[in-house]
Amino acid sequence: MKRQKILLNTMDQSRSNIFLIVGEKSGDLYGGQLIKELLKKKSNLKINFWGGYSMQQAGGNLLQHYKEYNFMGLDEVLKNLITIQKKMNLCKQHILETKPNIIILIDFPGFNMRIAKFSKKNGIKVIYFIPPKVWAWNAKRMIKIKKYVDLTFSILPFELSYFKKHNINIFYYGNPLTKIIDSHNFIEIKKNKNYQDVVSLLPGSRISEISRSIVIFKELIKSMPKFMFYVAAVDNVPESIYSSLQNLPNVKIYNNRTYDIVKSSKVAVVVSGTASLEVALLNVPQIVVYKTSYFTYLIAKMVLKIKYISLVNLILSKSLVKEFIQQNFNFLLISNEIVKIVDDNNYTNKIKKGYKELRNILGSGDPITQIASSIIKMG
Repeated sequence: MKRQKILLNTMDQSRSNIFLIVGEKSGDLYGGQLIKELLKKKSNLKINFWGGYSMQQAGGNLLQHYKEYNFMGLDEVLKNLITIQKKMNLCKQHILETKPNIIILIDFPGFNMRIAKFSKKNGIKVIYFIPPKVWAWNAKRMIKIKKYVDLTFSILPFELSYFKKHNINIFYYGNPLTKIIDSHNFIEIKKNKNYQDVVSLLPGSRISEISRSIVIFKELIKSMPKFMFYVAAVDNVPESIYSSLQNLPNVKIYNNRTYDIVKSSKVAVVVSGTASLEVALLNVPQIVVYKTSYFTYLIAKMVLKIKYISLVNLILSKSLVKEFIQQNFNFLLISNEIVKIVDDNNYTNKIKKGYKELRNILGSGDPITQIASSIIKMG
């Protein structure tokens, strides 16, 4: 609470140029890159935002950290409806106080679509960077995007034709992750010779998904004592969430070093999300896992219109990497898949060949620079 008050007191009350809103760690990554590029092009821009520390380090003014309003899954959202509404009202208040010319919404559709409507009604230009996945569910949002959003930027190539069919003003310049990863300064983590191979575990970035995956990862680690496991920890959750793994002999936990530990591993086990695409671009064979509450899973089964959950398989439109969801997310199935990847070179090469195809589809442009240029022209 004290930190929040300090942030609010430092808020620039004069007219700002841009206001950004993200809802989780990957959005913060993209938002940080975008703020950096915007300020490079026009250093006197005033940028306020709701987001995370990547955006703050890039030069924006942090008004609210996403960990204060990030809720995932229908059951978690329902439990926190009052908090979400309070945060929504606070966000609207911040927008009215800072009077931006442009609102940039990054993913986080449940929250951001309501902000789009509010912003448009208050005469603010609305840009959506990483729009709602209307092709997967809730196609009715397409009508609202057309009504409330002035300009849309996608990072998924297959979205372009889908949105254009509905006369949405959308552009695709490539996926920012290709440049982010290619420009990363990797620090190799040396393998302990006492272990056969290294497996990296990416348990997610939200408390709910980490809590569910850590329990299963613990069983996996104990069942494979000949393997060393590197765990990708994040700093937007309490450190204690990883405590059940700390005393296991074949585990090392690394905070905010995901790219390094994945690059230093033979296989990665990834909780589905942006991380799936990151691991593919790092060229490391992966297993995609996911588990949510039973209630959320039942609803998702009824409304989702997609074959796959991982971005890798979705972009390629085929099953390249194995996905283990709900009850199939268990240590036996995962350990068998790890052994298969480690022992079968043909299988590994097939996955890496698919990754090469994925890179070709995504392209090798500099989307953030092009998006920033469009935003500057619009403002």
